Amino acid sequence: MLEQACTAQWQLTTEEVEQLLGVRPKCHVHETTFYRGEWCFTKVGKLGTQTAWQVSKVN
Repeated sequence: MLEQACTAQWQLTTEEVEQLLGVRPKCHVHETTFYRGEWCFTKVGKLGTQTAWQVSKVN
């Protein structure tokens, strides 16, 4: 699913990311990225009331 989201440039909600990873994505103060394994999740705005995350693969 993450590979597909990355390739299609989908924006995932915080809840969707949490369901896929098993952990809630959180960033340090004044940062907009969250890393988990080979994946980078970047805050890109809002989807409804939740944060929207863009998925990319770390090389």
